[in-house]
Amino acid sequence: MGWLIVLFDLPTDTKDERHQATKFRNGLLDLGYLMLQYSVYARCAVILDKKKGFISDIKKIAPTTGNVQCYFITDTQWEECITISKAKEKKARQIDNKDNISEQLQFW
Repeated sequence: MGWLIVLFDLPTDTKDERHQATKFRNGLLDLGYLMLQYSVYARCAVILDKKKGFISDIKKIAPTTGNVQCYFITDTQWEECITISKAKEKKARQIDNKDNISEQLQFW
């Protein structure tokens, strides 16, 4: 068992190129791929024959420009993946002056 990783770098300079890139991303989602990053998608491939079928499907929906790369990694390699995220957690918005709220509610 393993995972098929699809990475792509597609041009988006023209309206047609942006349309093709969006159509390709949506096509991957329709085929059951999981978006890991904006241009990195993955799908579980239980057997090697599935992998060949998935690659065939990707070739059918691939845009006419840009690069699409497919990598197959084992389930063990997938489990060893480490994600590092430095995104800040958003704090819930707090209201400083509760008296002002009651005045506002009285208006309604």
